[in-house]
Amino acid sequence: METSESEQDSLWGAHGVSGLVTSGNASEFFAEYGLYYQENAAIGASLASLDKEGLSNSTQSFKFLSEHFNSDSRIQPILEPYLRHDNPQICLPFSADPGHIFTFSTAPVIGNRIVVYTLGTGSCIEFYANSHKKDLRGVRASNGLLEIAEASLRKNGCNTIPVRMEKGGIAILHPRHAFQIREGFTNTYGLEIPRHQEVNVSHQ
Repeated sequence: METSESEQDSLWGAHGVSGLVTSGNASEFFAEYGLYYQENAAIGASLASLDKEGLSNSTQSFKFLSEHFNSDSRIQPILEPYLRHDNPQICLPFSADPGHIFTFSTAPVIGNRIVVYTLGTGSCIEFYANSHKKDLRGVRASNGLLEIAEASLRKNGCNTIPVRMEKGGIAILHPRHAFQIREGFTNTYGLEIPRHQEVNVSHQ
């Protein structure tokens, strides 16, 4: 998805990506930017119910949350290739940890993999533009993720994208994309397409 410099500045809203992203170009957009997010009250409410019942930390919770993905036609082109397979592979909960920036990987991603974040109500999260394309180094943190120095992100021109989801919502990231949870919590799911069944999905 080609955009001018001025359009790129307006792609990232506080509650969702720009309306320039449509169901027709969402897959191309994600392949370029490695990031999609949107506030979604139904996801926030469903996540709260699952958490109350003690079911949120299981991969099975993804099935209940995914029922709400159809409400955003832009999500389907990104997720559909992964939903054909036995996913998610993992489910990990993460709470607010302000001042700490993480990523799932700094190594080249082999095959087609994405990370889906379902965000609880009142969540405030920051993403770092184009961080998935940069040669970053991380230190293994206690939560199992790699922590990235903010100075390194600044040096690489990864501008901060502040997002606030008062009602909860969803974010889909490339595994190398950096993020920081300032408030709230997220259930995080790892999805992949088996190597022997890969389709033409370019998220690397």
